[in-house]
Amino acid sequence: MEARQRQEETQAGVPLWMPLLGLLIALCFTVVVGVRLFPTLGAMLFPPAPPLPTSGEVRLMWTENKGLGKDEWLYATDLNACEVMRYYADVLGDCKYDPSVNCNVGTGVGVAVGRGVPIPVGLCMGKQVIGAYSVTWAVQVATNYATAGQTQFRVTREVSN
Repeated sequence: MEARQRQEETQAGVPLWMPLLGLLIALCFTVVVGVRLFPTLGAMLFPPAPPLPTSGEVRLMWTENKGLGKDEWLYATDLNACEVMRYYADVLGDCKYDPSVNCNVGTGVGVAVGRGVPIPVGLCMGKQVIGAYSVTWAVQVATNYATAGQTQFRVTREVSN
């Protein structure tokens, strides 16, 4: 009878290693899922700020939320418009220049109009992948403004999946 009681006492409890193994498996699963989800959650909660030229003073004129995942900023600077275009060509890659603008010769825009008449210089676009989402950047550059900096550029950010 005593042998039977001892046998029941030793078989009644769960071995200590079983819950520890379960916790270890749960921890591994959490790490694997978290590593994949964290970049996406980070992009949703804290979307990336617009890339800005660092070589001169850049002033924010206004910002607007255009809807779910789409934001727009307007900046002004005294930098040459061709310098701004070259910066965004390096950062974003795909730039198209206005046919009336000659940024390849010197640093001038090369269009003779009166001061204060905005001249479109070009458009640069690029895509950045963050987790399961992609961020599309578009930058429109114009120059010849009479106030708030000779060059103004509009940065649009669109977050999509």
